Amino acid sequence: MKYSILLLFILNFIVRPYGQDFQVSNSSVKHTINLNYYVDTWKFSIQSLEMVKPGGNSYANFILQEKVKATNKYPRKPIMLNPRSYNNFPEFLIENGFEGNLYNNKIPNDNTLAISNDNIIIAGINSAYIIYDLNEDSLLLRTTLNSITYSFTNLLFVKKYDPKFIYDHEQDRFIMVFLVGNKPVNSHVCVAFSTTNNPLDDWNVYMLKGDAVDSGHWTDYPAISLTKDDLFITGNLLLDGVSWQLGFKESIIWQIDKLSGYNGADSLEFNLWSDIKDDSINIRNIHPVRGARELQDKKQYFLSNKNFSLESDTLYLLSIENSQISGDPSFEMKRINLNDHYFLSPNGQQYNGKELATNDSRVLGGIIDKDWIQFVNHSMDTSSGTAGIYHGIIYNYEINPFVESTIISDSVVDFGYPNIASTGINPNEKECVIGFNYTSANDTNGVSCIYMDNNRNYSRFTKLHRGLRAIDRQSSTVNRWGDYTGIQRKYNDPCRTWISGMFGKIGSNGSWISSVAVSDTCREKLPHLFLEPSFQNGVLFPNPSNEIVYYDFTLEESLDLKILIFSIDGRLVDILYEDYVKSGPQRLSFDIQSLKVGTYFLVIENNGSNIYTKKIIKN
Repeated sequence: MKYSILLLFILNFIVRPYGQDFQVSNSSVKHTINLNYYVDTWKFSIQSLEMVKPGGNSYANFILQEKVKATNKYPRKPIMLNPRSYNNFPEFLIENGFEGNLYNNKIPNDNTLAISNDNIIIAGINSAYIIYDLNEDSLLLRTTLNSITYSFTNLLFVKKYDPKFIYDHEQDRFIMVFLVGNKPVNSHVCVAFSTTNNPLDDWNVYMLKGDAVDSGHWTDYPAISLTKDDLFITGNLLLDGVSWQLGFKESIIWQIDKLSGYNGADSLEFNLWSDIKDDSINIRNIHPVRGARELQDKKQYFLSNKNFSLESDTLYLLSIENSQISGDPSFEMKRINLNDHYFLSPNGQQYNGKELATNDSRVLGGIIDKDWIQFVNHSMDTSSGTAGIYHGIIYNYEINPFVESTIISDSVVDFGYPNIASTGINPNEKECVIGFNYTSANDTNGVSCIYMDNNRNYSRFTKLHRGLRAIDRQSSTVNRWGDYTGIQRKYNDPCRTWISGMFGKIGSNGSWISSVAVSDTCREKLPHLFLEPSFQNGVLFPNPSNEIVYYDFTLEESLDLKILIFSIDGRLVDILYEDYVKSGPQRLSFDIQSLKVGTYFLVIENNGSNIYTKKIIKN
């Protein structure tokens, strides 16, 4: 793996007052639907074998030509002269695994997945989805997206595709979003809200007009995220039947009051954000960032980049502040220029000589915590010429962002379609799981992941499921590979992450669902971390250190103190002291030579309540 630190600086800071580019609307139409009333007996389909390419065929041809240029400039290396290695390889457990959707007549898989606190999974690919009960290890429902739209009779036989599912762990509800139709005359975005935590109960279903700004375009490539108040949907507006250069109009954002959807309002209240530009250039493929551990409050962030460029140093950080219902939302955009570049990724190789398309370098997943945003997208590793994953961490994102980044790659295996989920328990713990597809000229293909711990050590590339054969369902030399990977942390068991990806089968392609765990028993939260003002008292020095550490602090009254050391993952390392201490200034000292290199917490308690907490770095 290639590791580098990219220092980012802001060349341009844009705050756009959006005037006519911001619209308030409630033009959606609501139906109430129960999945038990619709039985898709035939699962009939006469749609094309291949799903619509993001941006259209001409866009795919342009990307293919650019990939040839990139490969010629940075050819694959047959042997890595200086293999990269790490001192620490954090371990994780591969747990459950099963094939998610047996019925699939199209490629690629538009994998999406959501899991509730009650262990109910909704997992989709293309136009089909399943509802699975992990408690009973039973399939509750296997059906198609027609089950959500059956009462919209005028759209019953129109194409349904590109599903996106999400679980709202605060409201204990599910949301489904998918596209209906791919022409301006019939283009819609279907938005469905479960009325309870049981997806077999009623759903409130709404249709948003795909030609959202009445410009004769249709909506493509949806992505979704939630805040405490709102549902955000992003999409691209395209012309039908023309090249991507002429056909792309703009990317748009729906900001929807989610409670009105849960409660079954007659129509959805939403804001529509459009005309999102960097100077005169429309931003393309905007991806919303999801809360790493909890839903964000009053502010939603988005990411985009120069995703179809051969090589670029540009990252866009967008945000919408205040809820839809507040009536006072505001939009902000920062253009960040990187000191280092990301690259258009080559296609993945297969043993049969055919390749698998990696598409462009758009952001495919992002998570946010109090002090950072993490995101993933495709990028070539120019040292090996293989398809890798750009994993970036944006710090200080509200004021002066800077980024540390890693290109995750292999000298032989190609990686594709990454997505990311947090496994952190406490605020700002960076640990995460990155799920993705893999392929190789020396092997088949399948679903895999990598775990990163809080010290930014990456695990080994680990295969979750190995495909049975090459993906070879198209006559062209480049086959579609899986436009998305589904991933979600288990919110009430956050050490566990569920992943859904694509693998090759004999005569078709499959979707594999798997869970991984970063420990066999999920650790408890550190209660002292919720008392952030305690970090302000006293001085701990030297820090970092590898020997004696001193901590100066003051007690306003005499107390019985308990002084403890915790590891970064919340495990008690040792109790240093447990006795009475008089009021006034204090200095404690202790030797940390016995500790392994890493980050720890010094905690001072009185009768179980935290008084002071200090972070210790052992080097």
